[in-house]
Amino acid sequence: MPSIRLSTAITITGLSRRTLWRRINEGGVSTLGTHEPGEETRLNLDDVLPLSSLPLEPEDRAILVAADRGDAVAQCDLAILLLNADRPAAAIPWFTLSARQFYADAMCFLGRCYLSGEGISRDVDTGLMWLSQAAAKGHPLAEDLMAFLLSPAGRQRRAAGDPPALDAALNDIERRMLLAALAETADPA
Repeated sequence: MPSIRLSTAITITGLSRRTLWRRINEGGVSTLGTHEPGEETRLNLDDVLPLSSLPLEPEDRAILVAADRGDAVAQCDLAILLLNADRPAAAIPWFTLSARQFYADAMCFLGRCYLSGEGISRDVDTGLMWLSQAAAKGHPLAEDLMAFLLSPAGRQRRAAGDPPALDAALNDIERRMLLAALAETADPA
C-alpha cells in the first residue's frame, strides 16, 4: 500500500499538521509503520488523496510517492502541480529539494521564481545563481534566459527595478522558445 510522509500530506492537502493529526485520531486517515521514536509518520496515500486540494490525475499518484521518496524529477513535477494550482509558496520547497539534486528543470523554475518573487521573496542574485547553474548543465531555456539577463538590455531591465517589465521580457523569451519547440515537433501533414 503506497504511503507518504506527513509533511508531504500537508503539502498536497493544504491542511495543517494539527488537522491531519485530528483526522488520524478520528480514524479518517491511517498511518503505517511502527511509530518508534525518531521515525517519521507515514500516511496511507489512499486516505490522503480525497483530502487533496490539488487537481490530481490517477497517474499523479506515482509522482507523489516518488517525490516523497526523494526523486528529483518527481519533486520538480510535484512543484509544477502546485504552481498550476496557484500554490507557489508550497512549490518552492519541492523545487529547492529537486534543484539541490542538480536537476536542471528545477533549477530553471526555481531561478524564475526568485526573479519574479513568485512564492518567495524576490531575490535577483539567487535567481541568477539558479539559472546560471541550470544553463551550465545545458538547459536550453536557462541558457536563453541567462543570455538575455547578461545582455545590455537585460542588465538595463534588472537595473531599472521594474519587476513586471523584467518578468514580461523573460515570459517573452519562454514563449518564443515554446513556439520554436512546437514548430520543430509539429506534424508537417
